[in-house]
Amino acid sequence: MNIVIVGGGFAGIKAALEISKRHLGKITLISDEPYFLHHATLYSTAVGRSLAESVIPLNQIFADHPNVTVVQDTMKNIETRRKLIIGKKKQYSYDKAVIAIGSVTTYFNINGMADHCFGVKSLEEIKKFNEHMHDEVAHKKLDNEYFIIGGGPTGIELAGALCEHLRSTIRINGIKNSKAQVTVVEAAPRILPRMSETASHIVSKRLRKMGVKVLTDHKVEALDDKHIVIDGKKVKTSTAIWTSGVANNPFFAEHPDTFHLAPNSRVIVDQYLQGAKDVFVIGDNNTVKYSGMAWPAFHQATFVAKHVSRVATKRPKVPFRPKSVMAGLPVGENWGYAEWHGVYIAGKLGAWVRRRMELYGYKQLAPPKLAKAAWQAHNVPEIDL
Repeated sequence: MNIVIVGGGFAGIKAALEISKRHLGKITLISDEPYFLHHATLYSTAVGRSLAESVIPLNQIFADHPNVTVVQDTMKNIETRRKLIIGKKKQYSYDKAVIAIGSVTTYFNINGMADHCFGVKSLEEIKKFNEHMHDEVAHKKLDNEYFIIGGGPTGIELAGALCEHLRSTIRINGIKNSKAQVTVVEAAPRILPRMSETASHIVSKRLRKMGVKVLTDHKVEALDDKHIVIDGKKVKTSTAIWTSGVANNPFFAEHPDTFHLAPNSRVIVDQYLQGAKDVFVIGDNNTVKYSGMAWPAFHQATFVAKHVSRVATKRPKVPFRPKSVMAGLPVGENWGYAEWHGVYIAGKLGAWVRRRMELYGYKQLAPPKLAKAAWQAHNVPEIDL
């Protein structure tokens, strides 16, 4: 069997590993980049932690899987009748295809946002933000209000890390009378709107104790290189970081004859996660409950491998069943929050649980030694990007 997987993120890599372990045939993994980018830790890399925590070369992940071929390419088209995926470089024939190409950033047409904000969702964005912060330090400019736009997990994780990073940098560089302030701006009535109200309350309290300003029910209306406009009020700033707004990859909307989309532009899949005949759409790209997080991506990828195995061995098919997962996030060093089924843990124990969640995630994607090394890299200081 010839299996082509498009996407080098959580879902794509896990699918390749699980299919490989079952010896179901030749696997081709197509990825835009030669590395896996661990988005859940990019907030840490953005404030000076080691790049090794967030970047793992794909050839190292698949070193022990000779039936997996990693190709750096970009999918441009799919022809389901001919069973072909067309990339920029070449065409790839498949018996089964798995598409897990993730989401893209959207700025909701906010004036100036795309041109003037910083981001933490790619290595290019991280490098740009690092260079900006280095320039601020070099010119003793740490007397600024730093706006984080978006009160979801990424924004909150970054707020805690940036707050502590600024304090440390100000102290080490002997910058006196700094008025540096981290502010989170969220348009919804509360931060962490996809988590429980308990999470929002406890984490808000933690942020305020750290000195982070939290603005909920506030909308950003414009941004230029010197000011941000929030609910009509113009505030001076040179640093606004966008952590909000994602949309489904536009590839699917560009192929309406192949994929059926929901109002949110995600792909509607059948009970076996197929968006088209012999084409599985998993991870951020489908409408399945809990999609958009790492652990559900692992669950979907493992299901696809099991399903393909059942089909290959002519065993009865079993439909996919979504599973709820533990949610958690760090808010500064040695403080975290985790919840599952109405039970929550906060503080140092929450931080311990969150770190073990991260270790579990690494182990789903990499050999034990490589997974542990990436996980431990959190404690390694800054390296050049």
